[in-house]
Amino acid sequence: MKRKMKKILAGLLCIAAVTMPASGVSAADAEEEAKQSYALPVQSNEIENWPEGPAVYGKSAIVIDADTKAVLYAKNIDDEHYPASITKVMTALLAAENGDLETGRVTISQESVDFLEPGDAYIGMRPGEEISLTDALYGVLLASANEVSYAVAENIGNTLSGTGTGYEKFVAAMNDRAGELGATHTHFVNPHGLQDENHYTSAHDMALISSELFSHPELMEIMQTYEHTIGPTNLETESRTFQQRHEMLVNWNDHYYEYCVGGKTGYTDEAGNTLITLADNGKMHLVCVEMETRGQHIYDDTRSILDYAFENFTRQEVDSSVLEQAQEEAHATVTETEPVYVSLPADASQEDLKFETGEENGESMLYLTYEGQTVGKAKADVDEKAVARKEKEEQGTASVLDIIKNVFEGRQWIVIAAAAAVIIVAVVILILVFRRRRRRSFLRTGRRQKRLERQRRRRMKRAARRSRRRGRKRW
Repeated sequence: MKRKMKKILAGLLCIAAVTMPASGVSAADAEEEAKQSYALPVQSNEIENWPEGPAVYGKSAIVIDADTKAVLYAKNIDDEHYPASITKVMTALLAAENGDLETGRVTISQESVDFLEPGDAYIGMRPGEEISLTDALYGVLLASANEVSYAVAENIGNTLSGTGTGYEKFVAAMNDRAGELGATHTHFVNPHGLQDENHYTSAHDMALISSELFSHPELMEIMQTYEHTIGPTNLETESRTFQQRHEMLVNWNDHYYEYCVGGKTGYTDEAGNTLITLADNGKMHLVCVEMETRGQHIYDDTRSILDYAFENFTRQEVDSSVLEQAQEEAHATVTETEPVYVSLPADASQEDLKFETGEENGESMLYLTYEGQTVGKAKADVDEKAVARKEKEEQGTASVLDIIKNVFEGRQWIVIAAAAAVIIVAVVILILVFRRRRRRSFLRTGRRQKRLERQRRRRMKRAARRSRRRGRKRW
């Protein structure tokens, strides 16, 4: 009975540590910080012809379509934050991809227990205990047990290639896998999310990582469970029972959300509240992530931006005519065997889609964009030479336009206009001088001709007088 009471007390302390505000931050300070975050701009609201989304209290927030990876709502989505326990989504994903949930076992090491500090979430595992990998992932995702997360990393890491301990190899694999999923602002240094200044991620990165959970029904089942019990182990005769902490999954909670199908909570003094929420209304699979939220706003924020996304966007299969247009304009032939989808504002048309090409994990991709935002993508064969020619032509046109734009946007046009005026004036002066000289030359020539003519006439008159005188003498 005494041991049982200790475990109950430990469990209550763990729950309190995760759900209570930071001891060093008063409620008033938290609310003031929340108000300041609420006033931060929502970048997706600045996109032309894009539905306007609500303000939220988190410093960063995002909603993406898990199937198309289109960003539907964006508030500082690439800012780096401490993730706290939402880190464990990456831990669970990597364990499911590299372990066997039917037969895999996890042994609790001395190190996985010794690193814990007062207030850290745990379920009282003892060094040397063995549990199934499935039970371990329930402990990771439902109870947010830090000692179990550490042990999962050690045990799965021992099966991975590379150098270092199993724990070190697992953390390295976390970063590698995050990069494969498109993360660009993430650096993990542990599998549990306890505070470390070098352990950070972004809302966008966590949304991309979490979207992969939809491909793992075994993890979705774990996240949707309200209560789980780990039975007696090789060292413990009593069972351990713990409950779901994501309030939107608990149907008698005020924050219950009918479309919520999974997620993970997180909290540390430094990170504030962090939350991942997966939602499915039968038409779209959405992932919502909010980070560094103070006060008690994170569930209301999540509901408002999920409702916004469901009400204002649709997931559509791309028409074959659009893909033909992409082939003509972007020189990319889609190689996907499955239909290609885009996530568009409800009143948008596929005729407004534009096309770009790129590469992901060594594969050529076609990106479909709307108002400059990627709303869908597909693997494609790309005619690189044709694309290069097109880019060269566009760059040439852009260079000329940029020169003109730069000239007229800056003060250079004043200098150029002045120079042009000087040149014009100089040309006019030269013309006038030339004409004047020509006229003078013409006048001089005319006067000379007249003088010569007068001289000729005088000679003729003299000759005529001489002739008359000689004639009179002769007669």
